Amino acid sequence: MNISLNPDNVSGSFYEYLGRMGISPNSVKYYRSDLSHFSGWLILKIRAWGVFAESMSEVIPFLSTKIAQEYRSFLTQNGIPPKTVNRRLSTLRHLSRFLVLSQISNSDFMEGISNISIGSFQSSSIHPLLLGFQRRLEAEKVSNNTIKNYLSDIRHFINWLETNNKPLITNK
Repeated sequence: MNISLNPDNVSGSFYEYLGRMGISPNSVKYYRSDLSHFSGWLILKIRAWGVFAESMSEVIPFLSTKIAQEYRSFLTQNGIPPKTVNRRLSTLRHLSRFLVLSQISNSDFMEGISNISIGSFQSSSIHPLLLGFQRRLEAEKVSNNTIKNYLSDIRHFINWLETNNKPLITNK
């Protein structure tokens, strides 16, 4: 398969590649969404390291199996439904193959990154404080979408604290 590549628009070249593979326009819509989510996450991560990046094309040198594993963990820790996690991982597998086939990368950054087990996802694994907060919001008749957003924001904050070795509670 001949792959045309615009080095300034890797995402666009990736979508063209998907189209040539016969992926339906509806499926490509999900690929776009998944890639947008991943690239946004990765750009923020890289900026936290002090490196300025604005596009998928600029973050490609940072792609690695370690980054893919961190993203997988990020998704699972933030209560993303397992089917969505697995779809996003599938998108990244296609992206990784595309990058290797187009000779942008010489290694498969998704190698060894497996899907999560649908049966292993349990909302009961939520921290007791978050569960209490969730129940309080439900008792106050807060919309499910608002509850989901609040819990996601709190999980993101806790994840940030853990990643940056900041204690959740200080004894001052």
